[in-house]
Amino acid sequence: MTRYGYRAFADRTRHVPVHIHLSEQPAENDACLAVHGRTPARLLADSGFWGRNTTAVHATHLTGEDIALLGGAGSTVCMCPTTERDLADGIGPAPQLRRAGCPLSLGSDSHAVIDLFEEARAMELNERLRSRVRGHWTAAQLLRAASEDGHASLGWPEAGRLEAGGFADFSTIALDSVRTAGPPPRLAAEAAVFAATGADVRHTVVAGRQIVRDGRHQLIEDVPRALAEAIAATRG
Repeated sequence: MTRYGYRAFADRTRHVPVHIHLSEQPAENDACLAVHGRTPARLLADSGFWGRNTTAVHATHLTGEDIALLGGAGSTVCMCPTTERDLADGIGPAPQLRRAGCPLSLGSDSHAVIDLFEEARAMELNERLRSRVRGHWTAAQLLRAASEDGHASLGWPEAGRLEAGGFADFSTIALDSVRTAGPPPRLAAEAAVFAATGADVRHTVVAGRQIVRDGRHQLIEDVPRALAEAIAATRG
């Protein structure tokens, strides 16, 4: 896409949420530098792309200037830790992005792992491996990245919180499974983020409609079979 094309795209999407994959691998940066003489983040910034309605997905290999550009614009960054791990892409600069002013959300970008608990703890644990320091995010901050800030990046800033007048979107988690049993109630958030998996979800409500009850999907009778059939269909 030409620079003019990027600017026209930015103008058309200025008032709608936009997600764009950014600097997932060094080769992407190298190709952009070779053709445009600037990083992908700078190329988009020069076209007026970045803003509070934009979300950069991955953002694994950013320069210091790139981080400042996204932070100054208040753009969200969607970290996908299990995909970066699976593809050997690297560990994104999540702490630096947070300090620069970027809200952080979480995603998978892959069918290999679909589990926001795993994505949330991976963001913290990956940074522990890199820095050899613990405690970069609290459980509450990681849960916010998996809920409220994720909803906001999708264009639903009124979602992700349990309050009067808000969307009735929530899940309940069992605190008596082999993964979550033991911690006192005051550490429920820590147990959820650092021990639970999707298998511990007992109920899920979306816009007031119960989709999962007692661990069973209410709209799909055999979820594993439905997933297998869907994957087979993509193979033709």
